[in-house]
Amino acid sequence: MASSIFKPSRVLSVLIVLAAAGWIASGALSQSEGEETDDQAIRESEVEAPVLVQKVAVSTIIPETHQRQFTLSCTTEADQQSVAVARGAGVITDLNVKRGSNVRAGDVIATLSDEGRDAAVKQAEALLEQRRAEYEANKALIDSGNTPRNQLPALEAAVAAAEATLASAEAESDRSLIRSPINGVVDDVPVQVGQAIQPGAVIAEVIDPDPMLAVGFVSERERGFLQLGQTASVRFINGSNQEAEVTFVGLSADTATRTYPVEAHMDNADARIADGVTCEMTVSTQPIEAAPVPRSALVFSDDGVLGIRAAADDDRAHFMPVSIVDDGRELVWVDGIDSATQVIVVGQDFVKDGDRIEAVSTVAEADTDIATEPEL
Repeated sequence: MASSIFKPSRVLSVLIVLAAAGWIASGALSQSEGEETDDQAIRESEVEAPVLVQKVAVSTIIPETHQRQFTLSCTTEADQQSVAVARGAGVITDLNVKRGSNVRAGDVIATLSDEGRDAAVKQAEALLEQRRAEYEANKALIDSGNTPRNQLPALEAAVAAAEATLASAEAESDRSLIRSPINGVVDDVPVQVGQAIQPGAVIAEVIDPDPMLAVGFVSERERGFLQLGQTASVRFINGSNQEAEVTFVGLSADTATRTYPVEAHMDNADARIADGVTCEMTVSTQPIEAAPVPRSALVFSDDGVLGIRAAADDDRAHFMPVSIVDDGRELVWVDGIDSATQVIVVGQDFVKDGDRIEAVSTVAEADTDIATEPEL
């Protein structure tokens, strides 16, 4: 019985089974040890991984008092300009002015032919004299009781009618004299002596050059910064400048351009500034607190908000929203920076909120080191 149990074939089978079990156990153990080794290597790599640091250039931006200025295209326009027109028909017999003549309001510019006006005045004067004589004679009879008193109103009415006739004749006679409507300079005389004209015909154009207006248009946003009495500087094409004062800001916008008219008065006693000249008007607004930031430093957040990126005390970048209050050629004046701030001026496009940064104070030092990829 014992010999049958320990047959060579059975012993060999048992040994094979044990060897297989040992081989399987050794493989599982080695796999577990390998996984533990891999996990430890990953943890060690995470601990030893270098922190990404972006080198950027910063500039110290300090808010200060800023007087906002904006410039608008404009043209000059005389504050007063008018035309002298004929009030009656006739032929020009005398022309007292020419282009460039200085005139005062009421000065006779031209004279028309009589056309019977003087005769009508003399006839009206004679009639008035007759009516007054009749009135005096009949009034004496009325006062003495020889004529009924009820005739007195008719006599007074006759005198009044004669006076009205004379006044009308004199007014008609005065229409032969064409006078300047305003003080100024004669800019155009479109007629000549001997020319027959009708009522309403233009005899001369008169422009008063003092004061001269600078007329321009501003947008809806800029209109809110304008006030009457503000100082303006008007620059002309020849490079000269003239001080002006804002005297009018329109209340109604142009339907096509949605802009508002603006007028500024300029002293022009010597008539140096002509009418219709192209110019630029720069208006200065009330001073405000704003920070000057390089235009290139402006960025947009992921939400589309305009702002800048600044270097925080913990050597990390953070986003600050700002609003533009004045737009210059090189600098943009913004609101939203209340104190001295290290604004990133180079490399701001390569960092985000919370990124580690190494800040240098000047652009010159950073230009050679700032790259498009973060440094290790």
